Amino acid sequence: MEQVGDFLEERKRFGGHRPESPEYPGLGEHTMRHIHRLLQQCLDQAIRDGLMADNPARAFHYPKPKKVSANVLTASEVEDYLDAAERLGHLPMFLLALTAGLRQGELIALKWSDLDTKEWTLTITEKRSVERRELVEYEGGTRIVSLTPEAVELLRLEHAKHPGSPLMFMHPATQRPYSPQMVRRLHNEIIREAGLDHIRFADLRHTCAVMSLQNGMGTKEVSHMLGHFRTAMTWQNYAPYLACPTAKDETKPTETSREELRQAADILDNLLKF
Repeated sequence: MEQVGDFLEERKRFGGHRPESPEYPGLGEHTMRHIHRLLQQCLDQAIRDGLMADNPARAFHYPKPKKVSANVLTASEVEDYLDAAERLGHLPMFLLALTAGLRQGELIALKWSDLDTKEWTLTITEKRSVERRELVEYEGGTRIVSLTPEAVELLRLEHAKHPGSPLMFMHPATQRPYSPQMVRRLHNEIIREAGLDHIRFADLRHTCAVMSLQNGMGTKEVSHMLGHFRTAMTWQNYAPYLACPTAKDETKPTETSREELRQAADILDNLLKF
């Protein structure tokens, strides 16, 4: 059992990276619990194959991750963050993260073919990801999110920089997809520049959700934008931030209409007019 703990601690600290990488923050708690479950399953199979008598990973109890409170940026902090991103040359990527509520993995896996400049929308392929700096796709669903006119225009300009690439965002030196670690590094540069050291990348998504709800976007529309499986998840996460939360909806978000997407884009556009 002690060896299991040592193995998990090493994975948590270094993942697949060299120990001397100073910028690597280590693996997250949810990832570590997933690794622990996979290890249990592998050793269970070894027992069934007669290779082991018992499973030490079952005896090891990995601690539950501590719940981290979301930091929701104020309007002035959003302005400071985006100003810093623009000064550092990273505005298109992080404006999109902030106004569309994208997960990090979704952001770095975007293609130009996902963008509809006429309808101001972006199609998110939920099972597309970047693995070992390569784009991979699995069968899965998609969702369409609305964009602000400013975001669409910035993306047009970004596309002009590398029109031959199918990727929306790629590392300028390697012409390959960004890794999640690289995006975190860029985000850390921005928050240092803006003086907002307490802001995590995930807080951009939380801020998008809360500001959208507070400015009139419905829970169903926000749930669809975030890619939540059920509207109740959105309600549970964000009702505490609302002055008068409505009753939660247990249903799965339905397909959002074109008119609803356009209304959502108008709300998001208004959020940026301070």
